[in-house]
Amino acid sequence: MTDRLEETERLAPSRGAMDSAFWDRRADRYDAAMKRSRIEGDPLLRRLRRLTDGSTTVLDVGAGTGRFALALAPGVRHVTAVDLSEGMLAVARRDATDAHITNLETVHASWVQAAVEPADIVFCAYVLPLVPDAVPFLEKLDASARKRVLLYLGAWSQDAVLDPLWRHFHGTARTPGPSHLDAFDMLGELGIAAQVTPVETVGHRRFATIDEAVDQFREALLLADEPDVREELGRLLAMWLLGRRGAYRWPLRTMPAAIIHWRPGQRS
Repeated sequence: MTDRLEETERLAPSRGAMDSAFWDRRADRYDAAMKRSRIEGDPLLRRLRRLTDGSTTVLDVGAGTGRFALALAPGVRHVTAVDLSEGMLAVARRDATDAHITNLETVHASWVQAAVEPADIVFCAYVLPLVPDAVPFLEKLDASARKRVLLYLGAWSQDAVLDPLWRHFHGTARTPGPSHLDAFDMLGELGIAAQVTPVETVGHRRFATIDEAVDQFREALLLADEPDVREELGRLLAMWLLGRRGAYRWPLRTMPAAIIHWRPGQRS
């Protein structure tokens, strides 16, 4: 993970992928993208609903704008959403108010520094690859759960899909990022007896215009926000994305993912 972060800083200095301001600026755009996705039927949500009822307390770590927290809230006693970005949490609170959800609490802090009470169920969706030091992060997940911990991670690398575009602009392959297998191995090194359930998720990336797609892919590819770069990327995306204006999508309809889960305190 360190090599990956160093590459990001070298190609996009001060981008601040782990900084709250980076996510604050993107909160509304991120929320709009999540609302275009289909949360109902998501494999993690289905599993969480099987594990919870009206007496359950839940901790959503790295909750973002509350995609999972808000979907779970009507069926549980209490949900605590923790996130580094106050902008993301503000959107979650706004959406909770609009939906008349009153059992959502938000905590603005990094996970390791967050002061939260233990919960029955603790889960974290697509956050761990962004964490520079995963060990204390995982240890706190384990220590904060009474009944179950769940990690949701992609079981593939987005780099494999973006590789032709990355090589086109950077002239070389990208430094590999961590995978769900790395997380599983790390849990084993910590003595945590986890299990892995492979699942399939529906691709939800949709773009109303090529310009909207350029905004997102430019950041993913760590490209400068310059007119010639945007023009060239837009030309390539127009050939690569499927669909038409108002309904562009990237080529993958489904993607493999993994739910890593364990009982807290259960050691291998």
